[in-house]
Amino acid sequence: MSEKRQRFLIAILRFHGDVLLTTPMISEIKRIFPDSIIDLLVYKGTGSILELDDRINSVLEAEPSANSNFIKRTFKEILLLRALRNTKYDFGVFLTTQWRMALMARCLRGARTAGVDDVKRRKPFWIKSFSSISPAAGDGHIVKRNLAALETLGLTSIEEKRELSLIIPQEIKNRIEEIKKNHRLDSNYCVFHTVSRRETKLWKKESFAQLIDHYADQGLKVVLTSGPDEKEINYLKDIEKLTKTNLINLGGETRLIELAALIKDAKFFLGLDSVASHIAAAVETKGVALFGPSNPNNWRPWSNKVSVISRGKEEEFCQAHGHMEGKYKKCLCYINPERVIEELDKLVN
Repeated sequence: MSEKRQRFLIAILRFHGDVLLTTPMISEIKRIFPDSIIDLLVYKGTGSILELDDRINSVLEAEPSANSNFIKRTFKEILLLRALRNTKYDFGVFLTTQWRMALMARCLRGARTAGVDDVKRRKPFWIKSFSSISPAAGDGHIVKRNLAALETLGLTSIEEKRELSLIIPQEIKNRIEEIKKNHRLDSNYCVFHTVSRRETKLWKKESFAQLIDHYADQGLKVVLTSGPDEKEINYLKDIEKLTKTNLINLGGETRLIELAALIKDAKFFLGLDSVASHIAAAVETKGVALFGPSNPNNWRPWSNKVSVISRGKEEEFCQAHGHMEGKYKKCLCYINPERVIEELDKLVN
């Protein structure tokens, strides 16, 4: 009789970048159990970055809690919980700390499940919902925390140096080649992803414009990219108006997997604390990511080819945002363009 195929559920209810950061865990599961079946449970739409990864059996979607239609959201949640209960999982890894994760874990009857430790969740209901509790990230990287969750499930000899992985199918590569041909874009280009989902993570438009002009003077074609959101597209248009050179504005024109193919062939990448910087790490393109309020120890791109410029202790106050509350106090305004150019030249040269 052949050995039973192990079935895993990886639940990560956050954003696109967080989903991509599960790929070292996926690689480890496949190394230990080559024939394993892996399902992802993600927020609606955030699994698109891995939808073409043949290591993933299926992508299950949960409605974000912010969904305004309570009745519709509750109905879908009940259907999801029923589907989890009816699927015979052997292992469940729950990587975020919403209370609904505890309910989902309780639906995996007979499975070994791991939840994440959190000071706000040290209640009996949370702790007893999982077979084990994996340690929080602390001051370490989220990738290491994710891999540590596998150890709490009894999987041994976990390789902590696992890299991100992103499978780009040939049809996606062909699509990017077509875009490059339409814009007369050869291999001598760089990609600037100048937007982030959160306003507190944005850099000055004038600073991006200065870098665009600088690298255009060096003979490089600069490609601007963004998601489909109208605010992001308009943000790119504002930057374009500040430049003195012709650039290629692909704002809203590429899906994440297409963006990955575009970044992969670039000379280098410049971005913010967002999914695009994690994509650059996954496709092993050299570049720089600018960090403000987020802790780079936890969230930096998981690659030594992508450098991080983050806030120093001497740079605590900003004239524009220093009086504001919360994460605005840790803005990116203190980062000057010359510092970014120096870091990029060091990496690329």
